[in-house]
Amino acid sequence: MTRKNQQGSVLFVSLILLVAMTMIAVAGAKVSTTQLRIVGNVQAVRLVESSAQLGIEETIGRIDAFSNPTQNIAVANLPAGINVAVSNRRCLGAAPAPGFSAVMNIAPEDTMWEVDAAATDTLTGATATVTQGVRVRMLAGSRI
Repeated sequence: MTRKNQQGSVLFVSLILLVAMTMIAVAGAKVSTTQLRIVGNVQAVRLVESSAQLGIEETIGRIDAFSNPTQNIAVANLPAGINVAVSNRRCLGAAPAPGFSAVMNIAPEDTMWEVDAAATDTLTGATATVTQGVRVRMLAGSRI
């Protein structure tokens, strides 16, 4: 080949390489933006799940929550924008507590309860509901 036939070929090849590198850079930026959104969504979901679990833990820590299962439970120390609602507790059953005699003045029973808590993040729109079972030892006849 002569030099005359090769004029402009270096420019053409370098333009092709420049366009290819630009497309790779744009694709990389788009992938990283998408991954950041995914991570942000996962963090928002984990935050509302842990807030709902906090509502359940707050409920379990209060004996009056089971002697009065329709009582509203206020959950403290929540992050900004998070709302948690604990539903009415449901008693699934009861059984006499082992190790106590029926002739004793105090006869406790083991009660099984189901507790639901729903959390919502008003900033991201993420929601989560957590359901947990719990066994509570109560005086016989004190559950509603």
